[in-house]
Amino acid sequence: MKLLLFPLLLLASACGMLTTADSQQPTLKTVQLSGSVHKPYCGGAKPHPDIASGYNEALSFEKVAILRGTSYTDGMPVFKEVQLDESGKITLQLEKGNYMLMLSDKFLSLEDFMNENGSIENEHYRLKDPDCFKQWKTTVDLYFTVESDTLIAFQQKAKCWVGTNPCLEYVGPPAP
Repeated sequence: MKLLLFPLLLLASACGMLTTADSQQPTLKTVQLSGSVHKPYCGGAKPHPDIASGYNEALSFEKVAILRGTSYTDGMPVFKEVQLDESGKITLQLEKGNYMLMLSDKFLSLEDFMNENGSIENEHYRLKDPDCFKQWKTTVDLYFTVESDTLIAFQQKAKCWVGTNPCLEYVGPPAP
């Protein structure tokens, strides 16, 4: 009887340790993020129907910040900063939960943003109200929830002649 009891107790305690170890380990899920930008047709001549709707381009080597939660507040810590590959993709391991994605440029000061992106204003371009940049910096680009392994597509929309900068206006001559 003692010989049978000892292996059962050993097995029960081993199962209990495995259960405790599993409950202390966070469950990571595989998240595949794909980023692109939709660029509209900006030419003057009537285009072929395939070209008229514009095209998608990968957000190659774009840096993005991932934050935890469902609501952004200024000064919130960045959970993870990553860079997309040449094809605008990255695979991450994240715990279950709610996340926000923001372009890393939004965490730069206006001066650093201008230094990295060059002089914006000239005779054909004008910056909108200075508060536009402040509002853009606090706008979340994508909210997502991780429940299981998942694919997430993130797409920005570009405008003719100003790209994805919402604080820049084209004031030059119209397209031919």
